Amino acid sequence: MATRKSPPPPAPAAKPSVDSRMRKLARLQDAILQMAPPADKYRRELVLPKPPFSLGTDAKAMQAKSMRGAKMAFDDSGGGFPFGNFLNTAAGLGSFGLYFPGYPYLAELAQRSEFRQPTETTAKEMTRKWISLRSKSKADKSKQISQLEDDLKEFKVQSLFRRATEHDGFFGLGWIYIEIKNQDQAETLTIDAEGKGGVTKNSLEGFRNIEPMWTTPLIWNSSDPTRPDFYKPTAWMILAKRTDSTRMLQFVSREVPDIIKPAYNFGGVSLTQLIQSYVDRWLQTVNGVNRLINNFSIINLQTEMDAILQGDESGANDLKLRCQLFTKTRDNQGLFATNKATEGLEQLAVPLSGLSELQAQAQEHMAAPTHLPLVVLTGITPSGLNASSDSEIEIFHDWIHSMQENLYEDNLTKVLHILQLNRFGKIDDDIVFDFVQLKQLTGEALARVKKTQSEMDATYVDAGVVMPEEVRKRIATDPDSGYNNLATEMPEELKNKALGLGPDGEPLPQPGGLGEEEGEGGARPDEPVSKAA
Repeated sequence: MATRKSPPPPAPAAKPSVDSRMRKLARLQDAILQMAPPADKYRRELVLPKPPFSLGTDAKAMQAKSMRGAKMAFDDSGGGFPFGNFLNTAAGLGSFGLYFPGYPYLAELAQRSEFRQPTETTAKEMTRKWISLRSKSKADKSKQISQLEDDLKEFKVQSLFRRATEHDGFFGLGWIYIEIKNQDQAETLTIDAEGKGGVTKNSLEGFRNIEPMWTTPLIWNSSDPTRPDFYKPTAWMILAKRTDSTRMLQFVSREVPDIIKPAYNFGGVSLTQLIQSYVDRWLQTVNGVNRLINNFSIINLQTEMDAILQGDESGANDLKLRCQLFTKTRDNQGLFATNKATEGLEQLAVPLSGLSELQAQAQEHMAAPTHLPLVVLTGITPSGLNASSDSEIEIFHDWIHSMQENLYEDNLTKVLHILQLNRFGKIDDDIVFDFVQLKQLTGEALARVKKTQSEMDATYVDAGVVMPEEVRKRIATDPDSGYNNLATEMPEELKNKALGLGPDGEPLPQPGGLGEEEGEGGARPDEPVSKAA
């Protein structure tokens, strides 16, 4: 019987070669690229400039010949990534925070009262009294001014400026975005006095605060310092949206040099960063004083130490147990018994005098870089003989006024122009604003000022310098006069009385012998009185 041969085992499938796998991967990549969305229109392909000369055919040979026997030159300045940046940051870390710590870290520090209180107090004081609108030519534009004041309240400009000031204090940069209806925020916002630009009548949607963390500079000039936009970005990215710089109001009160502006996101130094070293020293002082107060005294037990020194375990254990028992049960109502002949107990106390002065001095140092008086920052009045903070408050008010002019004037002017275009369709340059003074007179000081002003008014009226109607108008428009509810027009009876006329406009009889009947040397009321020659 013939035996049947089994078929040979199938040959293993040949593995695809490396070249075939690479070709498949290349085809897959091509397919993915074809399915990808179109490139961002704001991203351009980087094209390197070509050299204006040719190196020639022997360039490689010449380069190889010149490199024979060459060694590495250890003359690098250390500016290469990442070591140069690291060294600069490390130097800043050891020099009281001379570096940009980043927005997340600054946001975390804003949770501490020592960092939050100075910024919030400054922002509130700068916007507390706010502004007053007036006519530069003193024309009667009360109606337009009243409408603009209503727009300032409707769009919450005061609150927006306060919030932007807080962002400037916390992060070194604050933004207010101008939102116009049906406009691309990537386009330039033009403001024309006749309303022919980007802002027209009833086109304003509103204003928005934007934290600097969500903004990134996109385009800026870093090659020509003679141009006005040198190191001033003309376009920004608000997350994924390109925004022109003309549509945002920037708040930077503490600018940095141009060379480090990119590191600070083209902002400035935050108040948090300025006071960080002072706050750190203040916290160390407070913790040190607190630990010293809790452990200012030590109990000293004078006893025989021979057992411990000689290594007697039984005697040493007894002494240790005795000390542990006293420490655990130590109380002002407790009792510690000692051997009168061989032991003694005393209390070693650290003097606490001067701790309050040291702590108060550290607190004053913390308030120094904020320009805030201690009574404004903490509510603590100065201590000591004849201590007064009136002069400090006046200096603080002057500093707040200078900060308003530096940080608010340009942005407020732009906001006022936008509100006028949105309301009237044109800009009236005659309507301007003034910052209201923070200092207010109260009590006796205010009464003395009012009395002096009334005496001056009476003197000017008697001398014919001003008319009574003008004085009445000033009193009626003064909110602190107490008569601001009066009508600006003077009634006819008061006008006649001021002119020496009766209710009907007739001259009042003069004193000195004039009566109803004719007397000696007198005249009838209806006859004119002749003057003596």
